[in-house]
Amino acid sequence: MKEIIDDVKQTIAQKQIRWAYPILLKLQKCDYHLAIKWAVECIQIYASEFNPDKLSQMNKYIQKAIEEQNVLTPLQCMEIAKELWYSPEREDIQTAVARLWWSIAAFKDGEEDEGAIEATMTVELVLPDISNRSLLDRYLEAALRIYEEYELQN
Repeated sequence: MKEIIDDVKQTIAQKQIRWAYPILLKLQKCDYHLAIKWAVECIQIYASEFNPDKLSQMNKYIQKAIEEQNVLTPLQCMEIAKELWYSPEREDIQTAVARLWWSIAAFKDGEEDEGAIEATMTVELVLPDISNRSLLDRYLEAALRIYEEYELQN
């Protein structure tokens, strides 16, 4: 995982998009729930720092993603994503949470590539400025921690 993170830092230095994809693929290969967990943490980190009011509005959808994703059907996950996507005055955090739900729906439907792409979009939406090294480092540290915790348990 550390090698992937080092590669991501190079990718970002070159201002390439889809920097989060290799990390999400690595987490997904262990368990897709790890990819979702990382995306959720990135949303929470970003929103708590830049838009705490919006985080409180989105918290019910985030908590539902954490607590109920295993019991919901892909169709129910899609409905939540659409509700968020088509609501008026949608902002970046809301868009990221909608993409998170599309990612969950895709993973549950066995569409792993689509799930990883949507999770990538989720994370990249909450890093609007890739030159924000402080925020990026927090995301990368979260990914590494999630991966290492999984490795210790398995």
